[in-house]
Amino acid sequence: MLSSLRFLSLCILVVAPLAHSQSISPVSPAYIPLVLRSPYLNAWTQGGELTRSWPTFWNQRNLGWAGYIRVDGVTYQWLGNHNPPFNATTVLNTQITPTQTIYTLQAGSMSLNLTFLSPITLSDPVKQSFPFAYVSLDAVALDGQSHNVQVYSDIDAEWTSGQRNATAIWSTNQTSSSVFHQAQLQSPAAFQEITDQAQDATTYFASPSSANLSSTIGAYLDVRQQFGDTGSLPNPTSNTSGIIDSPFVVYAFASDLGNITQTAQSVIWAVGNVRNPAIAYTTGSGTVQNRAPYFVSEYSDIPSAIDAFLSDFNNAKQHSDALDAQILNDTTAISSDYSNLVSLAMRQAIGSTELTIGNGTDGKWNTSDVMLFMKDVGTSGRVNPVETLYASLPLWLYLNATYAGALLSPLLQYQDSPAYTQPFAAQDLGTSYPLAPGNNQAHTQGIEQSGNMLIMSLAHARISGDGSLVARYYPLLKRWADYLVQTIPDPSQQSNADMETQVNMTNLIVKGLVGIQAMSEISKALGNSVDALTYSTNTTVLSVALNMSGISTEGGHMLATYGNQESWTLPYNLFADRLLQTGIMSDAFYASQTQFLGDLLAASSKVSPFGLPVDTTAVSQANAAWTALTAAIVTNSSVRDGLFAPIWTHATANGSAFPLSDIYKLDSSGALVSGRSSPAMGALFAPLILRLLSEPQPPPPTATKKKASIVGPVVGAVLGGKALIAGLVFLVVYLRRRRRLRVAGKTIIVEPESLPSTRSQSPDPNHSTATTAVNPSDSSFGLVVPSMKARIAMQEGLYIKHNATPLASGPSSNASTSNPAGSVDPPSVAESSQVDLHGLRTELQNQTAMIEHLRNAVREMEAEMNEAPPSYSHLGAQ
Repeated sequence: MLSSLRFLSLCILVVAPLAHSQSISPVSPAYIPLVLRSPYLNAWTQGGELTRSWPTFWNQRNLGWAGYIRVDGVTYQWLGNHNPPFNATTVLNTQITPTQTIYTLQAGSMSLNLTFLSPITLSDPVKQSFPFAYVSLDAVALDGQSHNVQVYSDIDAEWTSGQRNATAIWSTNQTSSSVFHQAQLQSPAAFQEITDQAQDATTYFASPSSANLSSTIGAYLDVRQQFGDTGSLPNPTSNTSGIIDSPFVVYAFASDLGNITQTAQSVIWAVGNVRNPAIAYTTGSGTVQNRAPYFVSEYSDIPSAIDAFLSDFNNAKQHSDALDAQILNDTTAISSDYSNLVSLAMRQAIGSTELTIGNGTDGKWNTSDVMLFMKDVGTSGRVNPVETLYASLPLWLYLNATYAGALLSPLLQYQDSPAYTQPFAAQDLGTSYPLAPGNNQAHTQGIEQSGNMLIMSLAHARISGDGSLVARYYPLLKRWADYLVQTIPDPSQQSNADMETQVNMTNLIVKGLVGIQAMSEISKALGNSVDALTYSTNTTVLSVALNMSGISTEGGHMLATYGNQESWTLPYNLFADRLLQTGIMSDAFYASQTQFLGDLLAASSKVSPFGLPVDTTAVSQANAAWTALTAAIVTNSSVRDGLFAPIWTHATANGSAFPLSDIYKLDSSGALVSGRSSPAMGALFAPLILRLLSEPQPPPPTATKKKASIVGPVVGAVLGGKALIAGLVFLVVYLRRRRRLRVAGKTIIVEPESLPSTRSQSPDPNHSTATTAVNPSDSSFGLVVPSMKARIAMQEGLYIKHNATPLASGPSSNASTSNPAGSVDPPSVAESSQVDLHGLRTELQNQTAMIEHLRNAVREMEAEMNEAPPSYSHLGAQ
């Protein structure tokens, strides 16, 4: 049935399962993804150059990959740049979906459907971790007549190493169901790179066995020319090694299809790049784990895995069509430009990661010890860069939130050890992928990275429904929250994600405040009412300074720095406020901020077609990821679309001769700054996850909570709450006085240092809850979003239990498996006859109500201050 549908689609030059896919001809991205499955299996083609240029790695270094078809004795080139050239095929249409790039071409009397498929199967970690991609070719006669057809494809060892003068070794192997070539360096170097390519990879090129399939290895001119002349392949070379580029040796397949009017089944090739071990991860105890790709837990040898991959093509295609249709249905509801961007970005974001597994104490693969590692592709090459994880978070939450936990797990595990001594969160796990030794270096991004980790930890727990990570690492998360409480009042030495260092950067402070409130939500979910109240109150107190000095007095928009009324910033960290519903800013502020951004867009279109800068301190370049997060939180669809449209304009500009990038110049050149093929572009999924969260969700699984005395927490809250309320009352009265003075024409800007310090209001370091263990089974995160697979199944009328995947329980270390930190309940406080439990509960409830009343008062005053912004005719301070 599937094959019949595909044949019918060929006749009308449309792929039926992809009816919603975005046709991007004649407006084509400057660079188009072909296969992206790992940081080292990554191939692109330049715009409309598929049939007359070589594919490239993300860094634009050539990858030898050729494809030809011979029709009635005439050879046509559909991939690569053979010299002398064969006849050119004509590209009739190009479609890019989240998982596939599909070309419709004409070669003489035959119409070709060429599909590059990078399967994304997050519900199956074995398949997801296998670094292979498909290429399939279908053909149909345009005139309805029979034609004699042969097809050909080859690759070379440029896929194996960035050191092109190195010596490679190769071989051809056959199983009962497949034939594959393999190549690797004669002297591989584990965990090393040269020009961004791995030095320890084995490259595979495979095809299903059949009577009409032939294969060979030989000098590129000899092999390609003989196929072009005769449709057959020469005998293999007797050499089994050689210099990669002198001369180029190709690993080729040819299929003689005979006289056909259409292909009886797809011609399939698979290309892969395997490294095992994949990551060298150093634990907090100093043990180096050589972690393997997850698929080894099912396949002990590569030939078996190749056989399974090739035989699964029809299932993979059907799954990919369904996933594409679901995503495109969601994205086209926003805009066509946005849908095109998501289709362009998804493979590069997921393809920057590797899913790994560790060995258990018994020497066997431990399927509960799962960690996902991300390379900062196109930028720094760091391991699990926290600010990039934060940028890509919307993608993981939208597709399968369990993977967000797998990204966080190695960061949390390393920092929850004596090896890590900083009071704030680390920037990454190492500076040179795939070595992950941990990073205990001091840095100036304490607010940035601590806020990121707290936000991501709560988002993972809430959306996946898995509280095991926040329970296990509660003391570590609490330490970071305390750091934020102590640092936000005086953030003079802090840098943001873009390494800007200014005093009181408003957007950075927003991230810190959302992080503190996230800790309150984590504490509440885990039953720690003392910490929940303390962090929530601190958020409220610290938010007063934000509202007084970080918001413009005239336009109701966020300032780049406190008190600088001529400045503005893209408020991309408010995405976390919306995501976690922390209420840092009011709905009225979002409306006025949206209007301000709309005025900026109208003015910027006269300056640059590529959009807005991040803020008024860096007006020469744009950041596509931060723009996407900003677009997700605006309240007007025209403004939202106006933020996304320039990103697409840049992606399709003639000057953008590089893969979809994160940071680029705003001048007419649109020149690359950094971030080619960056995983940060997962930020484009921000509107999708916010829209998904706004829809009714299935009720969370219920858990039976164990009873514990709350006498201790009540006493702590009463003693700590009175001081916090007193300080908050003072601030509210002061803010009302400032409002009255401003209305009278006397604007007073209160510097942050003149505000009452909240350091003394931070939790008592001797408080017993700092080391309290929590039980994730007692948690209540309230929201569980079904995985993408479950959502697709629900739409098809099927029922799939949420998180019924091998990753559902979340990643955990071997140590945690043997002795989980969350296996004990919080210690209860013995009841005392001298404590009036009912009275203390009542007082706590009253204080909580008073705090909420005061928070509402702050919001009301903020709304009063948010007057309609004027019309802006320029981009602010230049």
